[in-house]
Amino acid sequence: MSDRDSSKETIRTYDHTAADFAARWFDTRLTESMSRFAGRLGPGARVLDVGCGPGRDTAWLAEQGFDAWGVDLSYGMLLEGLARGVRSPLIQADMAHLPFRTGSFAGLWVCASLLHIPKAQAGDVLRELARVVQPGHILVAVKRGEGEAWTESAGGGQRFFAYYSPAEIQLLMERSGFEVLDWWQSQDHHLPGRPCWIHVLAWTKIRTPRTGSCAVVLDEQGRVLLTRRADNGRWCLPGGHLDYGETVEQCAVRETLEETGLIVEVERLTGIYSRPLEPADGVATPRHIVVVTLLCRAIGGQLALSTETTAIDWFAPGELPDALWPFHRQRIVDALAGQERAFIR
Repeated sequence: MSDRDSSKETIRTYDHTAADFAARWFDTRLTESMSRFAGRLGPGARVLDVGCGPGRDTAWLAEQGFDAWGVDLSYGMLLEGLARGVRSPLIQADMAHLPFRTGSFAGLWVCASLLHIPKAQAGDVLRELARVVQPGHILVAVKRGEGEAWTESAGGGQRFFAYYSPAEIQLLMERSGFEVLDWWQSQDHHLPGRPCWIHVLAWTKIRTPRTGSCAVVLDEQGRVLLTRRADNGRWCLPGGHLDYGETVEQCAVRETLEETGLIVEVERLTGIYSRPLEPADGVATPRHIVVVTLLCRAIGGQLALSTETTAIDWFAPGELPDALWPFHRQRIVDALAGQERAFIR
């Protein structure tokens, strides 16, 4: 059975058994998970219950003062929610293609719904969830186990289940744009003493631009000091990201010493540069950077390779290596332009 057919069969089963399902589970409260999730949200936060079924948890979230919405693909389940007086908006939609703008919600409650998604599609679904909760928190609950399987429903029909180990679901969420904050296990209500549910609390953190500084170090002949990186073989200026509490000047001095063995002092600011970094630039995750370039001169130390460099050399401005990072080439040109004011690019 294809992934699409498996989804349709699961929904048909829920449509058929919606009344029995609601009668059995509507009054159940997942107190611990709900409390941990709610504790991460601000007062009145807009929250989406993904795979809400008859809206049991949607109603609870609304009772806590949140602007709660529910979404489910089973129309039968949504009708049960309306019949039981759930006042929050209940919308029929596919969790893989949510009808909401990016960043619409501060929190996502995804309890016992991702487990019905084939593992081959789970990453895409989680990335869609990350899209609508930028930035915000998410609580995902799945069943512990291995592989995927069909189970017979007590009221008739079959449901598809994907089972996870704690490490497996956490890794999947990390790869899909979430940062795991906490996880725990709980027992099934009809299988006491047996931990079979995995709860993962995560968030999509705000990614602010990274700040760094680099040094244009000149020798007495006006040659530029460059290092060749160990990770990608490209030539570049000494430099790196700021440590917490560090100034841009301190960063340039420290990075130059660590990467080349030279002690330098800063003479002046030559440029400020901001740009996005993509995987093609050698980073795993796209991000934005702001880099300050400083003209420096060596006052001590001795050239020495580090774990980050495979070569160090001096280059005349007109003889820079071909394998030099293009944006570092621009920084060198600007530093040697003799302009009194710093470039802003």
